[in-house]
Amino acid sequence: MEPKYGDVIKITLQGDAWALYVDNGEIVHLVLIDESSGTNSASAKRKVMLKKDLLSEVAGNSKSNYHVENKYDGSLHIRETRAIQRSVDLLLKNQVIYEIEGIFEQYSQLIVEQLRYDNTDMECSGANPGDLIEMPSPGLLYSHWGVYVGNGYVVHLVKEDSMGSSGSSSSSSSGSSSVTGYVWKDRLTEYVPDKNYKVNNKYDKNYPPRDVRDIIKEANEQAWKKHEYDLLTMNCEHFATQLRYSTAVCGELLNVLIAVVSAVRRSSSSSSSR
Repeated sequence: MEPKYGDVIKITLQGDAWALYVDNGEIVHLVLIDESSGTNSASAKRKVMLKKDLLSEVAGNSKSNYHVENKYDGSLHIRETRAIQRSVDLLLKNQVIYEIEGIFEQYSQLIVEQLRYDNTDMECSGANPGDLIEMPSPGLLYSHWGVYVGNGYVVHLVKEDSMGSSGSSSSSSSGSSSVTGYVWKDRLTEYVPDKNYKVNNKYDKNYPPRDVRDIIKEANEQAWKKHEYDLLTMNCEHFATQLRYSTAVCGELLNVLIAVVSAVRRSSSSSSSR
């Protein structure tokens, strides 16, 4: 069987190794970056990360050295290809490091299978479906916001329509702050790998939350689609609060405006001193 995107690959060239096929002859798999003892020791502590390689470089040129082993397809929910792709992109981009204790091959299999399948083990402690999730924005005065929809996932609006590329301006000639954004549905622990996020339903005293089922339904309907992004009227917090309360609220806007004004002043001061 020729592997397809998202297939679990068992490699038997030198012992058992596990990988996820990601097309064009490439796989992603865990590699050791640090260890205190041998890989087969149950007490070994190590650091590992996901790496992309050619399947032929890891398994050799003989197809007898590997095979597809999607053994949980009949019992676990298989994730959409775009969800698997997004997870792989985030883990590679963020260079997520796992600290493990135990047998490397077993952990490698677990991580690869978590990429292919959804399961209840991915739930985020302390978060309930429909909750607002506040996430840090490193180097900025404001936070990033999303809505937790269960099973480890957060739905959130970003200004980019794909990773690493800016959304195109919808009316740049008029100086509008509106651009094309995108609504992602990400595993929270992959989008914020250091787990530096918190539940913050801070507007519940002022606005009654919607029925959780309605929040989740609308959030999932919005996911994986382009969406207007406007710093002043539809930023990530507006989007998240709209889902929870049916009212777009943004308490972060003052911090954003302060940051913009400060930047303009610094720029003006720098220009005048030349």
